[in-house]
Amino acid sequence: MERRIFLKDCALASAASMAFSTGLLTPSIAFAEEFDPFQATSVDAVLKILGIDEAEASNRIKITAPKIAENGASVPVIINSAIEGTSEIITIISTNPKPLAARNRFGKGAIPSISSRIKMGQTTEVIALVKADDKYYSAKTKVKVTIGGCGG
Repeated sequence: MERRIFLKDCALASAASMAFSTGLLTPSIAFAEEFDPFQATSVDAVLKILGIDEAEASNRIKITAPKIAENGASVPVIINSAIEGTSEIITIISTNPKPLAARNRFGKGAIPSISSRIKMGQTTEVIALVKADDKYYSAKTKVKVTIGGCGG
């Protein structure tokens, strides 16, 4: 039994080596978790990973969140989009250690609205990015946190 496991492991190692050497498997594919937007540590890194160069400010995105949150461990946030063709709503908490809080996608005919409770470590901006017809729109609001929820 040990011999079979050893031979299987050798075969896998040589296949991986062959894939790396021929360029079929690149480090960006092999270590994709480095490019997970939920692991990014800044708003700029999130936007870069998601491929968002610019987002037009829009008053057709409504963010409902408390002006003052007594406990940052659970802050209610509602985001509604009145932009026709909305296919995605992205929620970013700018000062959190990992700012990307949610990424919600919508099918045709769905009502683009989300409601969630989000952990916030300190006073921060809640940024809503809406994708509609391959264009991004944004809105933001400030939430003052009195007791941090991310270890603060």
